[in-house]
Amino acid sequence: MSSQFIGVTGLPRAGSTLLCQLLAQHPEIQCEGNSSPLCNTLLGMRRMISDDSFFLSQLDQSFDTSYAHLTSAMQGFLRGWNQDCKKQAVVDKNRAWLHAVELLLHLEPEAKLIVCLRELGQIYGSIEAQHQRTILMNYTPPIHEYGWRRFLGC
Repeated sequence: MSSQFIGVTGLPRAGSTLLCQLLAQHPEIQCEGNSSPLCNTLLGMRRMISDDSFFLSQLDQSFDTSYAHLTSAMQGFLRGWNQDCKKQAVVDKNRAWLHAVELLLHLEPEAKLIVCLRELGQIYGSIEAQHQRTILMNYTPPIHEYGWRRFLGC
C-alpha cells in the first residue's frame, strides 16, 4: 500500500464524522467522510475462517504456510479496498477499528489510528438532544449513525 492507512474511531457523537469530513477536504487525503464497512468486513472474514473446519485442518497440517496465505489474502483485501488511490493517506472511519487494532497492525504495521474522545456527559447530552427531537414518537433509531441521519434528515 503506497498510501498511509489511518483508521478513525470513537464513541458516537464524539466528533469522528466531523473530523473525517474535514480531512476529506485535504487534496492529499482520501476520505469518504463517513463510516466504511472495511473493518466489519475484515472482522467477518476472521470470524468465518475461525469457524471453517477445513481451514483449521490446514493449520494442523502446515500452520506457517496456511497462516501466511490467510495473512496475504487479508492484506490484499485491505489494500485493495482503496487500490486506485494515488493520495498520500487513506482515512477509513469505523467505530470497530479500536476493537480491531491488533488485526489492523498485523495486516498493515505502519497504520495509524485516531481515536476521537469527548467527555461522556457531553456524549450523553448530545444523544439526549437527538432523542428530544423525536419525543412525539415511540421509536428508537438504529444505533449506527446512518440510521440516525436518515431518521433525523441530517
